[in-house]
Amino acid sequence: MRNIKKKFKLIGIILAVIAVFVLLIYFGIFWRTMLGLLVLIVVLLHFSVSIHLKAGRKEGIDIRAKYLFLTLYPRKKKESKKSAAPPEPLTFDDDLFEDADALPDAPPSEEEVPKPDLAAAIREAEKVDKEEALQPEDKPAEPNASEETGEKQENKAAAAPAPAEEKGKGKLAALKEKFEKVKPYIPIGWKAVKKFCKAIRFEGVDIQGEVGRFDAHEAAIYYGAVQKIVFDILAKIGLIFTLKVKRADVRCAFGENKIDGSAELTVRVRPSTLIAIAFCTGINFLRVFLKERKKRKKAAQEAAAQSNESNNAAQAAAS
Repeated sequence: MRNIKKKFKLIGIILAVIAVFVLLIYFGIFWRTMLGLLVLIVVLLHFSVSIHLKAGRKEGIDIRAKYLFLTLYPRKKKESKKSAAPPEPLTFDDDLFEDADALPDAPPSEEEVPKPDLAAAIREAEKVDKEEALQPEDKPAEPNASEETGEKQENKAAAAPAPAEEKGKGKLAALKEKFEKVKPYIPIGWKAVKKFCKAIRFEGVDIQGEVGRFDAHEAAIYYGAVQKIVFDILAKIGLIFTLKVKRADVRCAFGENKIDGSAELTVRVRPSTLIAIAFCTGINFLRVFLKERKKRKKAAQEAAAQSNESNNAAQAAAS
């Protein structure tokens, strides 16, 4: 029933969209409406998708993704309307033991089962062995050892693989050709990856930590190690992505054996920026592709011209 309802809803939406388009064309405002929809889509794509992360030793990890006023993650679970039916009570029929006489009889006892005659079986096996011993065995003729060795050497020579050096050279040449084809696109791809990474913004980074040991020397060592790890990670994130730190604080607790902390940040991505980077990268790839194709055509024409000149020279020398 649910699948049928969903199908009917989808059909209704499609029919409604078709009816709207027909009305717009009929009243002559189709292109204006399309332009307005395009502007609306561009404006909506300028709003960022935000992912809020919160982690703590006590609270655990909490992840929430939002776009405008819509919560993308976590989704609310729909409660099932149908309540679970109570289990039916067990009942026993009165006629359960009435057909007890219809049950199969008990298996026969050991006395009724006939025992096999082992002595007769042994005598028959001895007779068969004697008959087989009296008959001469037909042994196949043994092949000549020299012929076998000659055939084996020929087969080995035929099935001998190519030298490993030639295989290695072939693989290296193929890899080199592939690399030469891909080489013009590597700088453009690297720039696009950098721009994509910089378009991802880490905002409101709030890190709090507390480290302590009973011994003051150990507490200071742990404090310095945690400080180094936290700020090294922040520095690497800042090199790759766009980073805005709100607070990064690590405290040292003397006289306590503890390690605790929490982190909170928001990751924002603007879809319009990603689409613009992808579009520009695609145009650059197309430009490089057309240039490389032009170069290949020119090289092929030059090679054909040289071969024609050499053929003409050879014909003139022969004549």
